[in-house]
Amino acid sequence: MILDFSIVDVFAEQKYQGNQLAVFEHANGLTDEQMLHIAREIGFQESTFVVSDEALDGAYDVKIFTPEYEVPFAGHPTLGTAFVLMKEAETQISLNLKVGKIPVNVENKTLWLETTNPVFGENFSSDLAQLLGILPEDIDETLPIQLVSTGLPYIIVPVKTMRAIQEVRIEDLPIKEWLAENKLYKTNSPDGLTTAFFIFTEETHASVNHIHARMFCLENDRIVEDAATGSANACLLAYLLKYELPMIHKYVEQGYEMNRPSLIGIRGEVNNEGNYKLQVGGKVQLVAQGKWFV
Repeated sequence: MILDFSIVDVFAEQKYQGNQLAVFEHANGLTDEQMLHIAREIGFQESTFVVSDEALDGAYDVKIFTPEYEVPFAGHPTLGTAFVLMKEAETQISLNLKVGKIPVNVENKTLWLETTNPVFGENFSSDLAQLLGILPEDIDETLPIQLVSTGLPYIIVPVKTMRAIQEVRIEDLPIKEWLAENKLYKTNSPDGLTTAFFIFTEETHASVNHIHARMFCLENDRIVEDAATGSANACLLAYLLKYELPMIHKYVEQGYEMNRPSLIGIRGEVNNEGNYKLQVGGKVQLVAQGKWFV
């Protein structure tokens, strides 16, 4: 088999920023094992495989793989895949992912996805700061440390300052043990639901932005940082709607500590019935296209 593939940078104002993604088209002849092997060969946080050549019931079937396993949802793979599949005049497209149908719209060269309703989990104490290599007083205790999911679970951690977020240092074994003790870590998880950490502050590098964030997750039993995380930002948006304002439109900067500056738009609202509208957006840059020999 020969597959068409594209490499794109997502949540990137320019090439070589944001989060990298490989998109493989016409992949309906591949097994899951083959997709996993290709994702490992690429080595990005995620790769996507379009397994329907045409939109079925208004949406393309897409699988998302990390180098370890298939995941039910991820933000930058959704936007990047939509960008590759969109025809020039199209302004709307939908993808069928494991979590369901995800619509993506284009507004002024920015792609926006809409996620499912959030699930709010347990709260944690500021003692968690020690695991992150910062002090308990660095935690912003006006907001909770809480588990939130819109398809993938994240522990949202508010900190007071840019200094604190830059000083975060996470060691593999203590975090793995803590996650296991709290039943938030699954060994060789087949569903990609091992919990990650999303740490944010309202101090920013760029004055036009509103939030600075970092994301850390376990990959191959080691902690890695992600340059731009759509699913985590969807959880952050739900969290802010719950605890700050019932309507929000903000911009989040991420990836600065990795020399991959990223810009993620978050906008949404929650009504009196507790129904959330969550949208995450950003620009996508085409980096490369080619043929992949299976």
